[in-house]
Amino acid sequence: MVTETPRWMLPLLEAGQAQKEMFHNEALAQLDLIVQAAAEAIGETVPPTGPVEGQTWIVGPDATGAWAGADNQLAGWSNSGWRFVMPRAGMRVWLVLTKDFAVYDGAEWRVG
Repeated sequence: MVTETPRWMLPLLEAGQAQKEMFHNEALAQLDLIVQAAAEAIGETVPPTGPVEGQTWIVGPDATGAWAGADNQLAGWSNSGWRFVMPRAGMRVWLVLTKDFAVYDGAEWRVG
């Protein structure tokens, strides 16, 4: 049985499933990171101190702390802590600080 969407791995609801609201809310939180995505910066390897809910970063290589193992992923701060989304080839993210776009080519992010 399929339990998640093929591209973004959003959790799907199943008939008779308990606590459906948790799965639905998780899917909405992930969508909030990827729909018209915007990141504060790209290539950071250390999570910022005091992030604001809704802020997102593109994690750099060899990240540490809460971002360890999340290289190239979008890391978004939520009221539940860090949420991560693995990009797909062709994903485009607006970079807030540099006012430019980053595009994921399937292996790495390219700016400009």
